[in-house]
Amino acid sequence: MKIAHCKALTKQGKYCPNKPSANGYCFTHDPTRGKERANARRKGGSHSRVPHGADADGLPKQIRTLTDVLAVLDYALAETLPMENSIQRGRLLVALAHAFVEAIKTGELETRVEAIENALKARGEVKA
Repeated sequence: MKIAHCKALTKQGKYCPNKPSANGYCFTHDPTRGKERANARRKGGSHSRVPHGADADGLPKQIRTLTDVLAVLDYALAETLPMENSIQRGRLLVALAHAFVEAIKTGELETRVEAIENALKARGEVKA
């Protein structure tokens, strides 16, 4: 009579329901197949990784300007886009879009203030 389940016990004290091999243990519980399991885990982990979508060499060493901020946001977006679609990815994309909007608004405001200051300097109303 062939056993229909693995002879290892679960934490609940029941037999493992997996199909056994010739020695009575399934792949997960077979004490002789430890190296195979380790290789399978390694292989499985490498197949689930998403490759980098951006080049980190283009990132600024320090963030001091709006251009630096936009470079970091561009990098983060390029890293996020190839990720598997999920709720977390969706939230991250929304957060990145919001960060882009805020950075662009700040940059436009800085440009407008600078233009006003230059116009006032040209009229002699503000000292340099």
